[in-house]
Amino acid sequence: MLLQVKKFSEKLLLPLGKKVKRVPANYFTFFGVITAFITFIGFLFQFLLLVIVFLFITEFFDQLDGVVARLQGPTELGAFLDSMLDRIGDFFIFVGVILSGYTTFEIGIIVLIGAFLTSYSRAKIEVLGIENLYGVGLLERTDRIPILFIGALLQIWFPIAIWWTMIILAVGTNITVIQRIIFAYRNFSKNQKERKLKALRNVK
Repeated sequence: MLLQVKKFSEKLLLPLGKKVKRVPANYFTFFGVITAFITFIGFLFQFLLLVIVFLFITEFFDQLDGVVARLQGPTELGAFLDSMLDRIGDFFIFVGVILSGYTTFEIGIIVLIGAFLTSYSRAKIEVLGIENLYGVGLLERTDRIPILFIGALLQIWFPIAIWWTMIILAVGTNITVIQRIIFAYRNFSKNQKERKLKALRNVK
């Protein structure tokens, strides 16, 4: 991953996470969707200050719900809701950028596809037997929102900052998808060979 936000955020948010660990982690996940929708509204009306503030808050809740979930003990329902609601949040944010006029429709769609395929590839690979795909690929979700946040900040001084940020995300997310396809091919091919060798030994 590019920014390694998760490593730093876990250390920073752990004290807060311990204080609020009685609050179900799913609540923070829901708060993240709400703030993502407000970010969508900010993009829609090109209210840049609102966008900057709520992109930051969205990322804050995204990191906090993970910290709290690990303290409470992860659950299947929590993992499902986190994955689903994160996708809804991504949809709000990137559709907001597309409709805002800060980028072109084509670039926005490429980013949206790359973002969704990045998440889908991780979910599919993990469900097929790889325990944790965290860290595989150039841009994970924990990188995308901070990068867009930086772009929104720079937009104050540079009128095409978000446009260039979306170019970076378009390239980075789709490189990540390719990296994960290669990762899956190598690992599943290796596992298949190992199973065949094991079967041959059992026959002997």
